[in-house]
Amino acid sequence: MLRSAKPLLYALLLSCLIHFAILLAPTLELPDWTPTPQLTVELQAPPPKPAAPIAEPTPAPRPKPRKPAPPPSAPVIATPEPTAEPTPGQSPVATAPEPTPQAIPPEPQPAPPPPQPNIAAQRAFPAQVEVVYAVHRGDQGMRLGRTTHKWRIAKNQYLLTSTTEATGLISLFYRGRYIMTSQGELTADGLQPTSFWIQRGQSNDRTESAEFNWEANTLDYGKGAERHNASIEPGTQDQLSVFYQLALTAPHTSGLRFALTTGRKLNQYTYQVVGEETLDTALGKLKTQRLSRVTGKVDSNESSDIWLALDYHYLPVRFRLGTRDGEVLDHWIAELRVEGEAVLRTED
Repeated sequence: MLRSAKPLLYALLLSCLIHFAILLAPTLELPDWTPTPQLTVELQAPPPKPAAPIAEPTPAPRPKPRKPAPPPSAPVIATPEPTAEPTPGQSPVATAPEPTPQAIPPEPQPAPPPPQPNIAAQRAFPAQVEVVYAVHRGDQGMRLGRTTHKWRIAKNQYLLTSTTEATGLISLFYRGRYIMTSQGELTADGLQPTSFWIQRGQSNDRTESAEFNWEANTLDYGKGAERHNASIEPGTQDQLSVFYQLALTAPHTSGLRFALTTGRKLNQYTYQVVGEETLDTALGKLKTQRLSRVTGKVDSNESSDIWLALDYHYLPVRFRLGTRDGEVLDHWIAELRVEGEAVLRTED
């Protein structure tokens, strides 16, 4: 009898364990298939009637008129969805439409200034120029010799040389040459010399030079051990570069004032615009603009006049220099070569 009761006892114990496990297990909730309306806060037009539930279709309640309320501080949800009826005692949700804010266009920014063109490129100044001047004593007086200016430019670096030598009978007495060299950079403001060298005759003690330091704005000039150092301002020129600085920045409408070094000294000079004049030259009649240098010294003979040809890149076609001893050297154009081709050539 005990043996027949054991299976029944085991089944009873197993049933109790199953029920006990069911009571202790976590409650599992089945999802509710009945869709519930979602509550969203937005500023929209009155919502359409909500769709009937799938499980139990019922007619949608007629929406009640709502009073407009101030817009909530919460952000507006872009997707429109039906809203639920407010519960009794609860303030209705504002649904008045609000205009969509328009994007504010950014304020126009000022355009960056265009890069300043190179003066020589703007003027189409030739890369190679050679000008030969006949040198006379006084106004068209006895011919003493000739001066040759050579201009070269490459990659905004310029090189200027001037060689003066005696010709004719004067060459029997004066065999030396007067040489000047200027080199530097061609900038948007014209020439910016970096070094200047001048040789007066054959003696080494008559060699003078000037070195420009544009980072420190200083000038070292003099000869041999007799050197000087001075502060300089932008635009400072040397005795040779000044001719082509005036050509590159022409035509001029008012006076100009800048510092100029001769290798021996550094002074401030002022050039005045005299006006337009027509010169009868070896190139024919030329329209020119005449500039005259004012020394500021009453008893000084170191005057200077320059004539710039309007139709020849404002190149100096004549310049007249006064010396310390009162002599005047007048230079008139005799030959002109541009880019290696002769524009004018006359016989000596």
